[in-house]
Amino acid sequence: MKTQNSHRQRIDQIKKRKAKQALKRLYSLPGMGSLKNQVDEFIHFAKVSKLRLEHGLKSEAHSNHMLFLGNPGTGKTTAARLIGEAFGYMGLLKTEQVNIPFVEIHHSDIVSELVGRAEKNVEKKFEEARGGVLFIDEAYTFIGTDSHKSSEKVVAAIVQMLEDMRDEVMVIAAGYPKEMEKFMDFNPGLRSRFPNKVYFQDYGIPDLLKIAEFICEERDYRMSSGFTDRLSVHLLKEVNQPGFGNARSVRNIVERSIKRQAIRLSEMEDPQVNDLMLLTDQDLEEPTTTKEVPEKEELIHQLKLIHKRLEELELLEMLG
Repeated sequence: MKTQNSHRQRIDQIKKRKAKQALKRLYSLPGMGSLKNQVDEFIHFAKVSKLRLEHGLKSEAHSNHMLFLGNPGTGKTTAARLIGEAFGYMGLLKTEQVNIPFVEIHHSDIVSELVGRAEKNVEKKFEEARGGVLFIDEAYTFIGTDSHKSSEKVVAAIVQMLEDMRDEVMVIAAGYPKEMEKFMDFNPGLRSRFPNKVYFQDYGIPDLLKIAEFICEERDYRMSSGFTDRLSVHLLKEVNQPGFGNARSVRNIVERSIKRQAIRLSEMEDPQVNDLMLLTDQDLEEPTTTKEVPEKEELIHQLKLIHKRLEELELLEMLG
């Protein structure tokens, strides 16, 4: 008995540590103010509900399902994964697992020409996500691509599983705001089962630079001041262009810069560790857009604002 209790305590300690780590990573993500507020509400509600039950009081049921609304590259998938880890390890989802499942599905994972198979695929994915998160990316693609009748059956199956496994699976459906509104209207049961909405705004230049810095640090690279300044100008040209993918576009820019750095270093006789780590302004390619470059004075003003915001973000991290 003592051994069992000791084992249980170790498991609980591991879960608490992992929950804290997930929340810390979530709260360090740029541009997540509204999401952080909702997560805090969930946690406080869960704590109070537990206390009420311990004192023999009734506790209101609460749906964890969420809608993530925003453009590509705004951190929806990363946030969903971290929320799943945090909530699972904190006991907000019914699970005894040490590793919290995160199951991401797309329309192509579900559809089938066989009668009834698509609905079975929905059930299977929910079972795979038991104790964790089911992330439905571009949820609006589940309507309108097949026959209306087929879409109705698939969405009806999703609605049923949302209710049947509400305490065991947290479902996060994501996509563009307008398209997701159409998805919500497709079945009368959807809207009430997704009471929690989070809007993911496009990143500003300071946040995009922080993301670039984070991507570099993960890969043992550093950005020189010249690279940072030139990247700022690059982003000022690109950020409002059609198809700009926020963090995804920044990742692509950094990856291309790393390749260009490799070409530059291959011409050096004996590159040192600092050379291998440092990205310079020479490594950043010219943006493809034809957008006019701001006047020099305006550009300098923009760069000063960006550097000021970066300093504020660094200070917030230190205080956090």
